[in-house]
Amino acid sequence: MSFSLTRQNIVARILCTTAAAWLLCANPVHAHNVWLEPDAQGGYVMQFGGHEGKTETFDPAKLQRVHAYDLRGREVACDVKTVKGGIRVKPDTRAALIAVELDNGYFSSTRPEGEMLPLPMDKNPGAVRGVHARKFHKTVVQWGAVLQKPLGQLFEVVPQQGQSPHAGQPFKVQVLLNGRPLAGARLSWGESGSPVLSDAQGMASVTPAAGTNTLQAIWREAVLGDVKTTQNSYEYLLRFVVH
Repeated sequence: MSFSLTRQNIVARILCTTAAAWLLCANPVHAHNVWLEPDAQGGYVMQFGGHEGKTETFDPAKLQRVHAYDLRGREVACDVKTVKGGIRVKPDTRAALIAVELDNGYFSSTRPEGEMLPLPMDKNPGAVRGVHARKFHKTVVQWGAVLQKPLGQLFEVVPQQGQSPHAGQPFKVQVLLNGRPLAGARLSWGESGSPVLSDAQGMASVTPAAGTNTLQAIWREAVLGDVKTTQNSYEYLLRFVVH
């Protein structure tokens, strides 16, 4: 009997990390993300966190890339500075899209459901599970054809139209992993919205509302044979305004 119960627990945990079971897991998905908030000087302040509306500080060294693009998809200048309270981004006035990538590093735990420490498994004696967490983001400054072009991010959400979506009307996006369509990614409006899953072509249809929309995408995948982690975690925020 004990063997049977243990096996059931293991299978249940595996299922909760697969795309087919995203909606079957009892616990809601809580994720930390990175995004940009506009400031009064025409720039943006980088934010990190988001769970229950709370933001946190983060190590600027974790920031990998901040790129800005014009309406034709050409890269334009983007000034990134560490300021009091965080990081400020000031793109060129021609910028239509800003993309951010952040590697939040490794976390591990010595218990199957225990608290995670900010250490890879090989640096945490007795660790039984680990996560490598990466964050991705796009802020839409101005709608245009550039929005429909993949930028080459490891994990990416790509709108399927170059015009601003309308409130209350379906809006299609495609989810890519390593440049390929990803089935089973979980998408929702923020962490509390009703989730949908991307289909076999990585496509999903969502319905934006008037005002600022934040579309979250999450993907978890098991990792075998890595001394540092047992799971890769990818999280994405696509942020845009609907008038």
